[in-house]
Amino acid sequence: MELTERKTKALVIDSGIILVIYMMLKPLYILPSGMPQISDVFLVLATCVYYVRRHGRLFLSKETYTWCCFFIITLFFQAIVNIVWFGITDDAEMLLKTVYYVFNFIVSMLCLSIGREIGSKNLKKALCIGCLLSITVASIGFVFSGRMSVRQTGFFNNPNQLGYYCICILTIIALFPDVLRKEQTIFILLVAMYGNILSLSKASIIGLFGMAICYTMWGGKKRSRATIVKQIVIIVIVFAFVYWFLYSNNQFIISNKVLRTLRNRILKMSSENDTQLGMGRGYDRIFELKKNILWGMGEGAFKRFKILPGYEVHSTYANLIVSYGLIGFVMYVWLFAKTVIKKGSTIRNLACLSGLLLYFITHNGIRNTLVWLILAVLFNEDKNNNS
Repeated sequence: MELTERKTKALVIDSGIILVIYMMLKPLYILPSGMPQISDVFLVLATCVYYVRRHGRLFLSKETYTWCCFFIITLFFQAIVNIVWFGITDDAEMLLKTVYYVFNFIVSMLCLSIGREIGSKNLKKALCIGCLLSITVASIGFVFSGRMSVRQTGFFNNPNQLGYYCICILTIIALFPDVLRKEQTIFILLVAMYGNILSLSKASIIGLFGMAICYTMWGGKKRSRATIVKQIVIIVIVFAFVYWFLYSNNQFIISNKVLRTLRNRILKMSSENDTQLGMGRGYDRIFELKKNILWGMGEGAFKRFKILPGYEVHSTYANLIVSYGLIGFVMYVWLFAKTVIKKGSTIRNLACLSGLLLYFITHNGIRNTLVWLILAVLFNEDKNNNS
C-alpha cells in the first residue's frame, strides 16, 4: 500500500514537471521557424513517457470528453479539407499544417489529463512556475540580442515571435494572478512588458495596451463603487501616458533609439500598407473563396490567390475562414467558447485573453502550442477536483 502511494506521488510530481520544463524551454529557438524547437522535442518525449508510465491511459473528467470529441471532429474536418486540396494543388505543405493541429490536440489532452491527475490548483501552479523560469530565460536572450538591431528577438527567430510570446506570458499571469508570490508576479509582468517593447511589434504593443484597458475594467473579481472609481483613474492615467509618449518632445524618448522607433512605428501605422486589413493583412482573400466559403480552400498553396500571393493570411480569424471556411471557423469558435464561457467569470476570461484576441486580428497565432496550453488550463479550471 505504501509503495503504491509513493509510486502515485512520483507520477504526480513527474506530470507537473512536464509543464514547468516545457515553459522554461519555450523561448529557446534553435531551428528555423516552422520547425520543431527544443521545447517541442521535449514535449513529444515527455508525452510518450507520460503515457507509457500510465499504460496508455488518459485521466479525463466527464466534462472534458465532449470538448475532446468535438476537437477530434474538427481535426478530421481540417484533415479532409487539406487532403482534398492537396490532391488538387499538389502542395504537401497542407499536410504538414494538419500535423501542427494534431500536435496541439495531443498537448491539450496531456494538459487536461495532468490537470485531472494533480488538480486544477497544482496545474495552474506548474504553468505559472514555468512562466517564471521561462521569462528568466527570455530575459537572458534580451542581453545577447541587445546590440544586434533596433527590433530585438531574444532567443527567438524574429521580433514578432518575441512580442507574441510576451503577450502569452502576460495572459497567463492575468488569468492566474494569485498563484505566485507578489514579487514573482511583478517580475514576470515587468520583464514581459519590457520584452514586448523591445520587439517593437505593433500587434503585440496594441495587444498589450488593449489588454491593460480590458483587464482594468473587467479583469477584477470584485465590483464596487471604489473599484470603479479606481478603474476610471487608472484608465485616464494610461491614456494620458500614451498621449505623452506619442506626442511629447521629451528628450528621454527622443534620445532613446528603441522608444523613438516604437513611437514612429505607432504614429505611421495608418499610412503603412501592411496595416490595412483587406490588402495588407489578407482579409480580402475571403472574397476569393466564392463557392468554397463553407469549407475553405486548405491551408497552403498560397500562390493561388490574388491577395498576398505566395503568403499566408496575416490573421488568425481570416486564415481560419480562408483555409477551412465558415464551418471550420465556427468549430474553433465553439472550442474557444466552451473554454472561456463560465458562470460568473466569462467577461473576466475575455478581458484576460483580450491581448491574444487583438493580436490575432493581424497575425496567425493559432498553431502556437502555448496558446493551447493556456486554453487547456483555463478549460480545466473548476472542471476537476481543485485539490
